[in-house]
Amino acid sequence: MAYIQDQIRRAREARNFTQGDLGKRIGQPQSSVSRIERGGDLRVSTLQEMARVLDLEPMLIPKRLVPAVRALIEHAADGGHSKVPAKSSPSLVGGVPEDADEESY
Repeated sequence: MAYIQDQIRRAREARNFTQGDLGKRIGQPQSSVSRIERGGDLRVSTLQEMARVLDLEPMLIPKRLVPAVRALIEHAADGGHSKVPAKSSPSLVGGVPEDADEESY
């Protein structure tokens, strides 16, 4: 859960919102935003409203796919300059299968 609170805080700071600014936009007092960012209980409805205001997309990811999703996010945040997954790793995004006929693409 700490990851969620960290992402909320980072997104808030990236938009130069104070906790009070975010609280006003979601109809909560500043103290509620502070409590959430420190790890307090977070209602799904509050998370959805924070995500809307901060232009985030909450989603549930199977635990086994979390490392792949984090690698994709880091790669995208790095402008595509981060290390490419090893050849033995399965493809994380589309592309031409290795055994496909190149002429058909």
